[in-house]
Amino acid sequence: MDEAKNMALLFFMDHLMQKNGRRTIHDLSCQFGARGFLPEMREAVGTTQEGLTDFLQSHPSLFTVEGDQVILKGFGEIDGKNHLSKMPTTARNRDYEHEAVEFFEQKLNKFGPELLIKSLLGHRSQAAPEVRLVSGRHLKEFSDFLSAQTDHFVVEGDRVRLKNMPEPSEDAVELDDEGKPLTGVKAKQAAVDYLKSVLEQNEDTPIPLEAFYKKFCDRFPHSVRQEVATNPKELLAFLKLNRNIFFIRSNRVSLVKIRPEDGSESGRSTDSGESASNSTDNNNVLFPLNRENLHRIHLVRSLKHAQEVVAQLVSDLDAQTEKFVGIDFKLVIIGGQSDEYLSLVVIASCSRVAVFDLMHSASILLESGLKDLLESASVVKVMHDIKRVSNILAYQYNVSMRNVFDTQIAHAVLQHEKFNKPFSDLRAISFLNLQRVYYPQSIMLSDLSPRKLSQSITWHSRPITNDMLLAAAEECHAIVSALYRLLNGQLPVHARTMFEDRCFEALIPSATKPPPVVPGHNVSPLMQNGVYRPPQRRSTNGVSSPRSANTPPPPIQNLTINAPSPATTPPRPKMSDASTQTFSTGEIQCINVYFDD
Repeated sequence: MDEAKNMALLFFMDHLMQKNGRRTIHDLSCQFGARGFLPEMREAVGTTQEGLTDFLQSHPSLFTVEGDQVILKGFGEIDGKNHLSKMPTTARNRDYEHEAVEFFEQKLNKFGPELLIKSLLGHRSQAAPEVRLVSGRHLKEFSDFLSAQTDHFVVEGDRVRLKNMPEPSEDAVELDDEGKPLTGVKAKQAAVDYLKSVLEQNEDTPIPLEAFYKKFCDRFPHSVRQEVATNPKELLAFLKLNRNIFFIRSNRVSLVKIRPEDGSESGRSTDSGESASNSTDNNNVLFPLNRENLHRIHLVRSLKHAQEVVAQLVSDLDAQTEKFVGIDFKLVIIGGQSDEYLSLVVIASCSRVAVFDLMHSASILLESGLKDLLESASVVKVMHDIKRVSNILAYQYNVSMRNVFDTQIAHAVLQHEKFNKPFSDLRAISFLNLQRVYYPQSIMLSDLSPRKLSQSITWHSRPITNDMLLAAAEECHAIVSALYRLLNGQLPVHARTMFEDRCFEALIPSATKPPPVVPGHNVSPLMQNGVYRPPQRRSTNGVSSPRSANTPPPPIQNLTINAPSPATTPPRPKMSDASTQTFSTGEIQCINVYFDD
């Protein structure tokens, strides 16, 4: 009975913590039927509201009962780690922390041994109330709890893994030709070869995914698993990238013998898969995107270098049968979700990839010839989701792109034609998923792991690392290598006009949602009040003179842009006194502030 009472105490403490420390007796009594509230706990606290009131009043150090209100004492002063310190001694006989560690170890052994912390937190709903209580109430507290258990877990960023994971012997660890651990493409290919050999030994019997993953863990160390898959779910996604080898049905894996007539599980037809395979051989004129070819990616930081690289891109276009380039814009978010600015512009022709760094100079975009390339009607600009940058290009840089092939819209049109669904019912597809559907070979041939490709990168970080450079070039490289030809070839002739109309609509910036005006922000020093200012040059007598006397015209003539004229000096802010009241612990404090009239 004492144990049931202690569990009930923990249950109600946990419930009150989640409800800001105050609930009614009626609300607490409704929890009698909640999941995790055992029948013996209900008997221990009384089966009625009156019995529950008497039970809570018998613990005045934990609860305060005022009328029909129950208040958890000390709420707001609890740090999430030592909140059981005020419990009676009988309530601390069990080691709840040890029970929590065992619970999460079991989950990692079953679904891991490495998971996202938020994924492991989702399994916590199946734990007892005391386990949920001792492991923290929120993601941050849960992460701190796991980090503190250094003997059991290893926390790396937003992921957690078991510390004592099974590792193959050193003699069994495979090395590359140079005697170094396998990484990138080499690790992926070694995994494919081994998994294929395992299935060849059991051709007549499909292997369950969990058992298949265990064989994979027994063969490769953690460093290789990070490049391929760190749990069965990631292994399933990796196997689907190699549908020409592995066949998955009902979470059982076997070798492909006869391709199904209705296509693969992703909904692609057989012809689509074959054309993607052929694209790898015939259309991938670019160099392989790996660390060995980093020197072939042009990282442009200065105006002079930008002019040279743009001239090379124009020369590449003159030599191409079809004039098209792959384009990607990497954005920086400042202050809030709507405060976005350009950090990188990535352009790929069929011969080279160029990454233009706009972090400190807008002149690279506006004075190198890059703006003319974006606005050219004779060059097809292939990119994914032009709508996300149309406002920034129009309002901040006065750039009006033309002749765009949007891969996201192309996929939507294909889905619309195939399933006859209205566009409003179709979900937007991420570029990574677009690769998985139409051109999974690009993921296999990249030195970046699928996990790294799915992670969001802070593009404001400087200097740009090798992994950042590879990630920045990934999208354009895949577009030029095969994705553009695949999507363009599958678009029906009768749907071309609809596709072009939707691409044109996506180019039109929203007049009701211009980008935020932040004078003097650090992203582009040449931008003031949302308008491009030409850089100043020093003359021989030391006096500054503008490089260009004319500001580029607005991109769309019929659109009114509420931005100050370049020749107009903004009025000097007027300073006024004001006061505001701040309430803190019952006291009123008056603070003098200033604001612009």
